[in-house]
Amino acid sequence: MNNFERNYWLSYAEFINDFKRLSYLGISIPLVSPYYVLIYENEKIHDHLLNSKPNTGTKRSLLKKEKQLQSLFDVYLSPVKQKITKNKGKVVFYDNVLRIPAPLLKAHFPSSSTILLKPAVKKVGKEDGVVVDGLNRYQSIKDNTIKAYERKAEKYIDAAKPHPIYSNRNFRTRFINQIPKIMNQIVAAKKFFESNSVSCLVVGTTNSSDTRILSLVASSKGIPTICLQHGVIMLEFGYLPLVATYQAIYGKFESKWYSSKGAPDHALKEIGHPRFDEISVRKPMKPDAFRSYFGMSAKDKAVLLVIHHLETDFPQSFLKQIGQKKNIKVIVKQRNGKQRNSAKTVELQKSFPHIKFADDTHLYDLLHNVDAVVSYESTIILEAMLAGKPVFLWKLKTLAESTTNYYKGMAEYMYESPQPMIKHLMITLEGKQNQKWEEKRKEFLAGHYTQDPRTAIEQLKALIDSITL
Repeated sequence: MNNFERNYWLSYAEFINDFKRLSYLGISIPLVSPYYVLIYENEKIHDHLLNSKPNTGTKRSLLKKEKQLQSLFDVYLSPVKQKITKNKGKVVFYDNVLRIPAPLLKAHFPSSSTILLKPAVKKVGKEDGVVVDGLNRYQSIKDNTIKAYERKAEKYIDAAKPHPIYSNRNFRTRFINQIPKIMNQIVAAKKFFESNSVSCLVVGTTNSSDTRILSLVASSKGIPTICLQHGVIMLEFGYLPLVATYQAIYGKFESKWYSSKGAPDHALKEIGHPRFDEISVRKPMKPDAFRSYFGMSAKDKAVLLVIHHLETDFPQSFLKQIGQKKNIKVIVKQRNGKQRNSAKTVELQKSFPHIKFADDTHLYDLLHNVDAVVSYESTIILEAMLAGKPVFLWKLKTLAESTTNYYKGMAEYMYESPQPMIKHLMITLEGKQNQKWEEKRKEFLAGHYTQDPRTAIEQLKALIDSITL
C-alpha cells in the first residue's frame, strides 16, 4: 500500500466519522456517499493525498498494515448489520452494473421467485420473462426535508476545522449535490424491503450510493447479500470496502487480494461472473457475416484494438504503424457510455476515418471473430483469454501511482511502445509461438478465473440456494 492509497482510505474513514451525525432513517449519508466520485479529477485533493502524511501517529497506526483496511470501515458497517437468517421471499437482482445476461437469468431463476429491480422504470411488468420493478417507484420524500439536510450538511462543513478536503469548494459542492439523491435512495430502499418479501439481494457493486444503501438496508433486516465482481481489479478504490455478506470473485487472485485487505475468507466465493458464461454459450456472429460487415477479405487478419477514453497516444501510434502492414484489419472498440464521446476519442476517430469503429457490435461477436486483441489493462483482456484469443496489452499512465498489477503475470505480452508489440503481434498472426501462448493463457487463467466445470450462473444459483433454502 503506497502513500496515496493509505491517505485515500484514511481520509475516507475520517470523512465518515466527521459527518456521522448526518444520517437519515438510520443510514449514514457519508458512509454511502461515493467518496471516489467526490474527489475524482480534483487536482488539489489528489496532490494532498499523494504527498501528505497523516498528521498524527495514532491516525497513521489505524492503517499501518494493509490487513487493517477492512476493519477501518467495519467500525461503521457492522452496527447496521443484523445476524443473517434464512428468510422466505424472492431473490432480488439489482440492475446497476449487474451485467447478468437476460437469457441466463430467465433460465436459472423462475419469475415466480425472482425480481429484477432497476433504478428506474415507468411501470412494473415483465422483461424477457423476468418480473421487473423500479426503485424509483418507492421514492417518497418532501423537498423541505431534503433542504433541511442540505442546510445541516453545510452547517457541519462550516463548523469543521480548516481542512484540506472539506474546505475544497468542488468537494463541498459535489457532496451537497449528492444528498437529495442519497436520501431518495434511502427512502426507496426502506420502502422496497417493507413492501416485498426478500430472501436474498444480488448487486453488481457496493460502491455506488444506491447499491450500498440497498445492501445495508437488506443487512439491517438479516437478509443475505451477494456482490458480484464487476470487472478486473486494477484500482482498488472501486472494490473496497467489502459491504455485502458475500463477495463473488473471479478466482484465486481476488481471493488473496481481498484477504490481504482484511476481508474474511468465508465471505469470498470464487464463482466467476455470469456475463462471461456467454463467451461459451452464446451463438456468435458467423465468420462470413463478420467479414462482410467489416469489409474484410478471406486473407485479412482482424485485430481488435480497445481504446481508453483519455489516454490515446498509444492507440494513435499503433494505428499509424500497423497501417503499413498488409492484410491487417484493425477494428476499434471504444469505452461505453458517455466516454465514447470524449474529446480524445473523437480526435482519434477524425485522425483515422478509414478505421472501422465497432460501436454496435456485441463484444463477444468481436472476440470470436478476431485473430488477436490489443488493449489497455482492461477486463476485455481477461474476456479475450477466456475466448481463447491472443492478447497484447499497453500500460495506462494513469495507473502508475496506484495499481494492483492484476496483469503482472502477462509481462511478456505487455508493452509501453507499439513497435515491439506490433513485431510480436505479427509473429503471432503468422501462427508462430502459438503453443507458448496457449501455455501462458492457461497458466494465467488458472490463477485468475474459477476452474469449476460449472458455469458462473450455476455456481451463483448454488450459492443463493445454500443461503436461502
